[in-house]
Amino acid sequence: MRRHRFLFLLLTLGFTINMVAQDTETDNEDTDEESENPKVLFDTSLGTFMVELYPDEAPLTVQHFLKLIDEDYYDGLIFHRVIEDFVIQTGSFNQELEHQDVEETVKNEADNGLSNEKGTIAMARGDDPDSASSDFYINLKNNFGLDPEGHEDNPHGYTVFGKVIRGMEVIEKIAKVKTETKDLNDYDWEDFPIDNVVIKQASTYE
Repeated sequence: MRRHRFLFLLLTLGFTINMVAQDTETDNEDTDEESENPKVLFDTSLGTFMVELYPDEAPLTVQHFLKLIDEDYYDGLIFHRVIEDFVIQTGSFNQELEHQDVEETVKNEADNGLSNEKGTIAMARGDDPDSASSDFYINLKNNFGLDPEGHEDNPHGYTVFGKVIRGMEVIEKIAKVKTETKDLNDYDWEDFPIDNVVIKQASTYE
């Protein structure tokens, strides 16, 4: 599957590259929720968090993501990859561990001035820069190696299209769950939570 290559690349970039020193720890939460940018509220089995989307910087990605939200695509899915001090990722599996696929892909918009900073949300993809479909991840630290030209193996980067503005403590709680390697569809999925962390509902926030 195309996502397998992405997962390996993320691991390589996340744990072997330290090209940029981490800035002083900052709180990524933005208490101003009056912005006109669209927002999505995620109700999970470990709590709720909200993300603000950036349509000006990533118009195609935000449009694609909101379409999936409107179709209730993420409702009932689980976080299937959790790597503490790196990322948490969802978009591929339901609670029965059945793999979900979205055929429609979205053009890479990583060169938009947004960086993979702690608390930002970005699209996962395969080797093809324009192969992002449904998987997204949330950065648990500054992962500048995932930016365009962030690493020689990653010239195109991964599209950042929003950030967590409420509930970062929930993200950090998810990041601490115990994981294992799980054999699914003849593939060993590493860093798979032992106990499901479920997205009960993902909906636009007015």
